[in-house]
Amino acid sequence: MPQIETFLVGGQVKMRKYGVGGPFMPVGLVSTLTQAIETNDITLADTTTPQGGEYDSISRISSMSLTMNWREFYTANLAAIYWGTIDRVPASTVTDEPHRASKGGTILLDKMPLSITSVKLAAGGATTYVDGDDWQMTGSGIEILEAGAIAEGADLLVTYASASVDIIEALTGSGDVYEFLFEGANAAGTKNRVNLQYFRCQLSPAASADWISTDDFMGSEVTAKVLSDPKKTGAGKSKYMRIMKETAAA
Repeated sequence: MPQIETFLVGGQVKMRKYGVGGPFMPVGLVSTLTQAIETNDITLADTTTPQGGEYDSISRISSMSLTMNWREFYTANLAAIYWGTIDRVPASTVTDEPHRASKGGTILLDKMPLSITSVKLAAGGATTYVDGDDWQMTGSGIEILEAGAIAEGADLLVTYASASVDIIEALTGSGDVYEFLFEGANAAGTKNRVNLQYFRCQLSPAASADWISTDDFMGSEVTAKVLSDPKKTGAGKSKYMRIMKETAAA
């Protein structure tokens, strides 16, 4: 009786910069990994009969692509899918950073605040304002409260402790080329493993991301063109991908 070869596969997607070598790094949770191949069909009409039809046909590969739904967003992931650069900014103390107030408005501080030490009037520096009465800290700075004592247009000095952050400057590059590895585990059929390796993949910038999403975990659709790898040579060797399917020991 032939062996059942059905597939119900989960696994991990990993990547590394193309041409660099070294270990593959995990992408994190990936909900879906879909491979697609597009073809261009060239046909020759059958003119030997008035009924027509096709006399001959050939299909050529137009493109190969990957579509993934990434569900974890390490700093390196965000930089990859937004064609960005990374600047790591350590925590620090910022003293007397100048800003101008507007009632009901949020002052964006130069760094992400961890805690606010003081908010005071720049002129003379003797007037210090009260947290909760005159201002309150937000995720990016301080909000000037409508009912507080801070006057419209007042020049302020803010002293605060800043958080350690990674800054991703989006769309500052043209997209890096990566090599992708999928290590799959099959829960059906033979229950053996399957590994997929895509040699040279050009990431496209993420088309969408649900930055506000309280009903489901955030996800981002990531697409990549699988390009021909000129380093792969030899008869019977693919320039695009390799499937490594575990079999029973002989």
